[in-house]
Amino acid sequence: MTRTDVAATPGRVLAAFVTLYLVWGSTYLGIRIAVETLPPFLLAGARFVVAGAVILAIARHRGTVFPKGREWLGAAGVGLCLVTLSNALIVWVEQRVPSGVVALFAAGSPLLISLLTWQRTGTPLGTRRLIGLALGTVGLVLLGSETFAAIPDPLRLGMIALAMIAWAIGATYGRDWPQTRNLLMGSGAQMFAGGWIAIVAGVLLGEANHFDANAVSWQSLAAWGYLTVFGSMLAYTVFQWLMEHVDATAVSSYTYVNPIVALALGALVADEHITPRIVLATMLLVPAVVLVVVKPRTANGELGTETPQEP
Repeated sequence: MTRTDVAATPGRVLAAFVTLYLVWGSTYLGIRIAVETLPPFLLAGARFVVAGAVILAIARHRGTVFPKGREWLGAAGVGLCLVTLSNALIVWVEQRVPSGVVALFAAGSPLLISLLTWQRTGTPLGTRRLIGLALGTVGLVLLGSETFAAIPDPLRLGMIALAMIAWAIGATYGRDWPQTRNLLMGSGAQMFAGGWIAIVAGVLLGEANHFDANAVSWQSLAAWGYLTVFGSMLAYTVFQWLMEHVDATAVSSYTYVNPIVALALGALVADEHITPRIVLATMLLVPAVVLVVVKPRTANGELGTETPQEP
């Protein structure tokens, strides 16, 4: 949306924030339901191919030119990091790990982004971010130990770590790769290209050979539709509108609200058990992300708020 499309009245801004928090916070539960009878990489790939195609069409309708050859390569690189190596792996992990716990792990990605941004630009981290990184590290260690005690599966914990690292790399270094300058067109291209890479990965992993359409439940199909329409198309459009009308620091609040929403929904809807250690990890991680993401007005460092961490 452009600034002239919809006026940013207080009521609309509030509605946009509520929508962003609830939709992106609920996508972790949606993934858990969808992956019950749908193969993870094909699920994630199809979601982002459809969403990316729609967003590309919207951007083109508004007069934006499609990406050129090198820009498609850049979009594919970012899509590989954000969609295939991050989102699709999260879907795979959620076959066994509770959705709320996965959301908490994902909330730690801004900590890695902060470190990579420091390495990339040389901008000092500052006291706030150093404290945030320390708190976040302790929180992630607590969460990891609790998860491993309940689900002794080092491979899945390793894949969670890989998903976090891939997201941080794509969000930090992706801006140096050739990209179309239009935010909407660029995001659509990343989703579309990354979705196809995830589909190819799913085929190579044998998901297509073992896929039984008759075994797919209506709940999984409905969850996939929700993730595609609401989680990708609607929420991203709302995110972009907020970025155009509201201070980026306020918009970045979704990064620490989402895991709280995900934990609550996982417990209420899916009977996911919240242990005291998970509560303690949350109490460490959420403030840590706030310290890292919310920048003082005098700060010149960059965090990459324009690359939303879409679950």
